[in-house]
Amino acid sequence: MGLPEPPHRSRVPWALAVTVGLCAGLAGYVIHAARVNRIPKQVVRVERLTDMAGREETPAISPDGKSVAFVAAVGDKQQIWIGGAITKDDADHFGPRWAPDSNSLIYFASGAIWEIPATGGEARRLVDALGPGDLNHEGKLAFFRRDNGGLKLMVDEHAIATLTGGGTYSNLRWSPDDKKIAFLQDTKVMVVSATGGEPAQVAQGLTVQGFAWAPDNSGLIVSTHGELWFVPRVEGRSPSQLTFGEVSYESPDISTDGRIVVSRSGLGADADIVMFSGLKW
Repeated sequence: MGLPEPPHRSRVPWALAVTVGLCAGLAGYVIHAARVNRIPKQVVRVERLTDMAGREETPAISPDGKSVAFVAAVGDKQQIWIGGAITKDDADHFGPRWAPDSNSLIYFASGAIWEIPATGGEARRLVDALGPGDLNHEGKLAFFRRDNGGLKLMVDEHAIATLTGGGTYSNLRWSPDDKKIAFLQDTKVMVVSATGGEPAQVAQGLTVQGFAWAPDNSGLIVSTHGELWFVPRVEGRSPSQLTFGEVSYESPDISTDGRIVVSRSGLGADADIVMFSGLKW
């Protein structure tokens, strides 16, 4: 006599369970995709601010965000412009930077830093210097000076650092909280405490042409090989590239609300000032 056959087990519950599992997974994916698609995409606006023959360079946006100063030629001399040329003397002018109240700005010419009203007029000599300087929120002036055979980083009349190693020093920038000063030594970004100390290199590995502090003090916007990058202050976070293209972006400056002005050049000899709005880093 044979053994009794085992009772037949229906496969319907297993198939039903598998179907329910697949449906649940699909529903989860659809919900996730819907959430991702609801995240606003970055909308970047690029506005051309100048359209002149020749090169417009080193833009600086005013603290109130209403005006942009830059350098462009008048005849054979470089002059400071805000809409029209506000300097007209027979010298080359470089590095415009705004005063905290947006009513005047400083620039470098003829071995000194000068101050001039934003509407133009007579310039006032402030101090002998080796290049352009920068003003903090209290109006303190940072600049380079040759002193007793050495190169000094000055804040008003106080030397806060002795600079060694040779090279070209440029692009002085106060941090948004006025606690640090950054500058270029050739193509290296150096940062030093505003109260003094030894400068330290940041943005290592990048060949930097110009830079500006992010307004929230989270890092630096730098121009390297014609593109803009964000270099974070957070240790361990890598730099991120902000622009991609066939044009070259140089000498960035940033408003308090995050608008970036740069000098943009293409394949020709001209360069115009453009403004990025909505660029995230």
